[in-house]
Amino acid sequence: MLNRKSILFIVVALFYSILFSQDNSGSFPLMDLTAEIEPLGIVPYPQDGYGRGSDQLAQPDDVELLADGSMIVSDVDNNRIQHFSPAGELIRSITAEDLGLEESEIIPTGVAKDSEGYIYVTLEGVGRIARFRPDLTLDQFIGRPITVSAEEYYQPENDGGLIKPQGLIAAANGDLYVIDMAKKVFKTGKKRNFGFRKFKKFEKEGRITYEYDRSFAQSQEITKVMRKSEGMTISEDQTTLYIAEEKPYPEQFGNVTKKRYIAAFDLESGRFLDRLFGVTFENDSITGGYFNDSVEGLSVFGEHLIAVDEKAGRIYFFDMNSGDCRGFLGKRAYYYCDDHSDCVIEGINYNEQTIIAGEALPHLKNNWHKNELASPDGVSVTVLKDGSKRLAVVDQWNSRIIMYDLDEILQKF
Repeated sequence: MLNRKSILFIVVALFYSILFSQDNSGSFPLMDLTAEIEPLGIVPYPQDGYGRGSDQLAQPDDVELLADGSMIVSDVDNNRIQHFSPAGELIRSITAEDLGLEESEIIPTGVAKDSEGYIYVTLEGVGRIARFRPDLTLDQFIGRPITVSAEEYYQPENDGGLIKPQGLIAAANGDLYVIDMAKKVFKTGKKRNFGFRKFKKFEKEGRITYEYDRSFAQSQEITKVMRKSEGMTISEDQTTLYIAEEKPYPEQFGNVTKKRYIAAFDLESGRFLDRLFGVTFENDSITGGYFNDSVEGLSVFGEHLIAVDEKAGRIYFFDMNSGDCRGFLGKRAYYYCDDHSDCVIEGINYNEQTIIAGEALPHLKNNWHKNELASPDGVSVTVLKDGSKRLAVVDQWNSRIIMYDLDEILQKF
């Protein structure tokens, strides 16, 4: 018969075996925080799922937190940019008409900000980037729409042209890095690729202008290393650009199992720094990793690299110095399946088509308090004016943004 001391030992051992699982590098225990962390709230609040109302979103793609706790959200299927208060109330909606682009499908996707508070949004539908002042009035458009082949894309006459810009990140000084995701243009056979542009910010006689950085285009190795990407972030010291790989091919890094990863590049030149996050190597080949299907949004806070695994419904936290994954948060929502599959639950198909049609209401079934995420995408972090830290994650097909206390999460590590 077991005594009390033996029983206590077994209970403690079971607790730690559940809480921790060894990561692929073997150096740190990988912590699952899903049951440990409860979100602060959701945006919009209250919410009414997928739709066009002020308390609704329709396939939101990206989010950018502002220092006052409010946030900018690209509301893709509604063709609008939404500004919400910290409490989740709609402050302002920016449409194509507000931008002087009447009767255009602007398709806002990536959202970013610089150190001066200017906001940038890629407008995939019109081949431009919109630059907004801190008060969200339009400052200017950057780039111009073009229709060219992949072979013509980097020709001098097409400098600064954009086809379908999506991924976007702004350096602290206002320089912009843009992923041009034109699948039909850049795909060769089964191999994906994309266009990449850097726009440098210049100030002359009090006027801000942007110019295409041709020298960066000549030196960058991003489009040689990566195949399909959208998520990007920049290190706080403004030296390194991190880019998420969504569709690797086996020949790259001996990646026969097609593990997704995050690659590091020099911010100034775009050259590959021979460093990948999220995978392990053996004999110069990728042998394991965390991201089995899709890594999307990226963000940096201090020495932490934060990455969203869309298909697994997880948010991963990496140590930028060691490369170790310290833990994750979130789980794939039960009431959701993507646009390529069907999952009939309680008589209702929870694929994306039925969500759009209003037949499936996953936001009512999936519990945000328990971090049940349906295709999470963009991510953003900020320090509020009172010094507290916030993390926002796009919960795409639950049609909401999830808010976290970042201090609480990082203290766990």
